[in-house]
Amino acid sequence: MLWDSPAFKAGISPAMTIVAVNGHDYDPDALKDAVTAAAKDNSQSVELLVKDFDEYKTVRIDYHGGLKYPHLERVSGKPDTLGQLIKAK
Repeated sequence: MLWDSPAFKAGISPAMTIVAVNGHDYDPDALKDAVTAAAKDNSQSVELLVKDFDEYKTVRIDYHGGLKYPHLERVSGKPDTLGQLIKAK
C-alpha cells in the first residue's frame, strides 16, 4: 500500500482482509467493477467490508482514477540492465 493513497487515507492496512465489495461477496472481478464504476461516477465511492483480526469494519474509499496496471518503460540513455538479466544464456 502506498503512503497517502486513497486506501491509506481510508484506514486500510496490509493486515486486513477484504470480505465484501459494495455489499457483495468479494471477488477480484467485483472489485474491478466497483473501481470502474467509481471512475465513471465521481459521486460513487468504493465500499469495502474488511476483517481486521477479529473485527469487521466498513470502509469507503474515495477513488475515481479507474483501473491502473503498472508496467515498465525503457529510459533512453540508461543501460538496459533488465535485458541483460533476462537474456538467454
